[in-house]
Amino acid sequence: MQDGETHAHPETRQPASVSATAPKRKRRPPAPRPEIIVRPLARRAKPQRRHIGAVILLCLGVFLPTAITAGYLWTQARDQYVTRIGFSVRSAQTSPALEVLGGISQLSSADSTDTEILYDFIQSQQLVREMDDKLNLVSVYGCDEGNKDFIFCLKQDPSIEDLLAFWNKMTKIGYDGGAGILEVEVRAFDADSAVILAEEMFAQSSAMINDLSTQARSDATSYAQDDLEVAVARLKSARRTLAEFRNQTQIIDPAADIQGQMGVLTSMQTQLTQALISRGLLELSATKTDPRLVQLNLKIGVIEKQIDIQRGKFGLGDSENGEALAQLMGRYEELSVEVEFAEQSYLQALDALDNANGEARRQSRYLAAHIKPTHADRPEYPRKILLTTLVAFFSFFGWIILVMVYYSLRDRR
Repeated sequence: MQDGETHAHPETRQPASVSATAPKRKRRPPAPRPEIIVRPLARRAKPQRRHIGAVILLCLGVFLPTAITAGYLWTQARDQYVTRIGFSVRSAQTSPALEVLGGISQLSSADSTDTEILYDFIQSQQLVREMDDKLNLVSVYGCDEGNKDFIFCLKQDPSIEDLLAFWNKMTKIGYDGGAGILEVEVRAFDADSAVILAEEMFAQSSAMINDLSTQARSDATSYAQDDLEVAVARLKSARRTLAEFRNQTQIIDPAADIQGQMGVLTSMQTQLTQALISRGLLELSATKTDPRLVQLNLKIGVIEKQIDIQRGKFGLGDSENGEALAQLMGRYEELSVEVEFAEQSYLQALDALDNANGEARRQSRYLAAHIKPTHADRPEYPRKILLTTLVAFFSFFGWIILVMVYYSLRDRR
């Protein structure tokens, strides 16, 4: 076992001695990998003429207009000051308690109509002409010799159409149809001028409303006045005809005259009855030649003749004494009815005129301002940042469209 161990010991050391004496081998370097050359799909981009053209177009179409706009707004454009005024049409009409509910809608409708009329008047040529006559709008909105703001200023020697267009551009109207309220925004190149223009516009509008109110009152009373004049003329004619009738007949009141004539006729009929009774009694005891009987016969004849005459006056007999009292009475009653009807028409027309005058006084309208014009501390227009931004945006948008159109046409070739 020991020999074996000693024998095995050198065997185990042999590889160590061999490895110690053997020379070391050098590692070979790895073989180089083959270089793969990939050709580019497109050539390296280089500035082309179209790129330069797009940049030039960007500068000329976007940067330049934006710079010009900004320069003009900040150096040449005149500042615009704003004042605002709010007003509405009011009515002084007062209605009875029972008519309040029914009259509310009518009042609202009338005020709304007046406000719509006023809305059109503020934008009308009439207002512009009247304001120009008083304030000289060219001096208010025109530019000084040293100022070259040809965009926001009024040109020299403008026509009335130019003044109207410029006035509508410098004013902004807000209309609330439900409440009947108008709010007007007036612009000018200084705060004092804006207030003066707003006050003058309000004064002209108030005068127009007053004229409409006066015209409405005149129309309301003119018809009643015309009716009264017709009634007066009719009453005068009826009374004149009645007076002529009385002059012709020499009878003031045919009714009273007839009553008197009827009394006479009744009295004569009574006398005739008594005479007939007396004659009848006398015939029983006297002869025909009795003077008393002869006297009674003469009396009866006279009474009968007078009765016939009286009946002829009444149109009851065969009288030829001219126009009968019955006809006169009929004519008189006809004229009296005409006079009475004319008097009633006159009284009604007079009452209608009084009512029309009272209604006209109650329905007078006026202009009431609930927002009065005030002086502005700083200008609100022109809105320089907004205008410059809009010019830059639309210029850039237009430049993009032009470039896209160019490349679209180029790709189709």
